[in-house]
Amino acid sequence: MPFILIGVFVSAILQNFISEETIRKVLPRNRIPNILLASFLGIIFPVCECGIVPITRRLVSKGVPLYSAATFMLATPIINPVVASSTAVAFSANPKMVWLRLGLAFFVSFVTGLLLSLRFDSSELKWGTIQYRCGCGRTHDHHEHHHFHSRPTFKTKIINTFLNSCDEFFDMGKYLIMGAALAAIAQTFVSRDIILNIGQNSLSSIAAMMTFAFGISVCSSADAFIAASFAGNFTTGSLLAFMVSGPMIDMKNNLMMLSAFKARFVIALIMIVCLLVIGSTLLINIVSVGGLR
Repeated sequence: MPFILIGVFVSAILQNFISEETIRKVLPRNRIPNILLASFLGIIFPVCECGIVPITRRLVSKGVPLYSAATFMLATPIINPVVASSTAVAFSANPKMVWLRLGLAFFVSFVTGLLLSLRFDSSELKWGTIQYRCGCGRTHDHHEHHHFHSRPTFKTKIINTFLNSCDEFFDMGKYLIMGAALAAIAQTFVSRDIILNIGQNSLSSIAAMMTFAFGISVCSSADAFIAASFAGNFTTGSLLAFMVSGPMIDMKNNLMMLSAFKARFVIALIMIVCLLVIGSTLLINIVSVGGLR
């Protein structure tokens, strides 16, 4: 809930204080530099995956290209100082895991953004789900065309920021609660022994840890400690798959994405991320000493 709260406040600030023109001026016009910049925004703009969907939705509504916003959504929960530090502490005996995690997250998010740019645009956003308050004091859907009666004052912007945050908190919060309930069911009924039994096979260990990450939906700032607890029983690639795929496509995040974007876009994003993670971590298992058992 705290991370959702941070996310919706950032989203509301974007809505009320940053214009579409400002965002368009900051972002490079060329597609590849645009995606590159989106991949590293988490360094100065660290947000957990629990609050990233509202921000992503707002960025797209502000005119940011969908592929750029999607790259930001995938990369930021991992490529940020908080997660890098927690991973370094969790894997203090194996520092290379920090760089492998950050490098893999960059690769997956960058390539996913590039592939999405070939097929999808902002029409994949569920425009009717976004509401905001303007200077006239009314609440509007994003797709509704209107004119401000007057330029809103700073005080009005502050008030509207809190009102928008409340609206979006309850909109996103219900999906977080649903996802948390499903994750709790997975943690209660799926035995850890079942996962450990397949942890030594290169492919099955990756599939198992990705499924585990999807089910338990742990915050990206804490998941490294869970991954480290499996270090003696699972392959290097499978641990990385857990720490990269989880923050990108876990259960609660998928529910929130489906509330903000059309299903075909969400399904395509999930499939691309899964294929990239599986392929790259299989390669890591092959080249790692003792990775292929």
